[in-house]
Amino acid sequence: MNLPRQLVPIPDTAGLHVWMPYDSGSWGYANCLWIISGDDAALIDTPYDGPLTEAMIRAARPVLGTRQVTTVVNTHANGDHSWGNHMFPGAAVISTHCGSEHLEHEPTPQEMHRLLHESAPDGPLGWYFRRYFGAFDFLSARVPAPTVTFSGHHAFTVGGTDVELIEVGPAHHAGDLIVRVGDVVCAGDVYFPDDHPPHWSGPIQNVINANETILDLSPRVIVPGHGRLKGPHDLSEHIDYLRTAQREIRLRFESGLTVREAMDDIFRRDFYPQLRLPERLMIVIAVEYSHLQGGSASHSIMELAHGAAQWAFDRHTQPHMPAA
Repeated sequence: MNLPRQLVPIPDTAGLHVWMPYDSGSWGYANCLWIISGDDAALIDTPYDGPLTEAMIRAARPVLGTRQVTTVVNTHANGDHSWGNHMFPGAAVISTHCGSEHLEHEPTPQEMHRLLHESAPDGPLGWYFRRYFGAFDFLSARVPAPTVTFSGHHAFTVGGTDVELIEVGPAHHAGDLIVRVGDVVCAGDVYFPDDHPPHWSGPIQNVINANETILDLSPRVIVPGHGRLKGPHDLSEHIDYLRTAQREIRLRFESGLTVREAMDDIFRRDFYPQLRLPERLMIVIAVEYSHLQGGSASHSIMELAHGAAQWAFDRHTQPHMPAA
């Protein structure tokens, strides 16, 4: 993949830039928001591995100058938003308290490396991981170590720029936060446009609520966790998608369909065909079923990933599978 060689300035802002490596139909290429003000700099989210982080630092150097990043914020604990933290030594690392606690439930870089290189290449998970995660150097990644955690709200300054952090999880993840800088909101993965989104915690209503919290802030520009810069109208359309998914999943749950049967049935009906990676809806359905059954999302990330990989593998190997 061709990584961006420069940061993208956010229009009509002073010192806000985004590194946007994302390409539709991929995993792991997250947006990172740079806040550069006065003699200070902060970074919202870091890339998945060492080479990606090095590429981002090279892209940032012309606008960063001699400044050092003194604060790193992780919108949630997934590795593609935090495993490059260690390449900013001395920086304070901020996350929600819940997100920090959840780190022990995340796959480690070493586990991802083993899955990528030791799983059966002709099996669903091995095939899927090699297809979508084969470009990443997981042995160069490190699990983040937050130095500041909070619940609810947290504020700090970068030079002369005020930054507000707002906890909105559990939604995409157990410990989601969003970042407000003036009329720009960095949404993390609670706003996941352009492809079908994976949400690991849920329920879907919590994801909807998180997106509505963003709208209530009256943003001019929204930086999603992955994808291009968006506006309020785009986010409203995404909320419509979430409400549709919520309704369709509930109907099939109440009809007694299994997670897999619900998934197959939804995609027999031309469900948002313009979006890629449809297998990720398997994750959302499984999590939503857990909540509809009266419990919390009890599946591990790897169990959810295996279900999605199996569905994608079946579509790849069985021509009669429903088109997405």
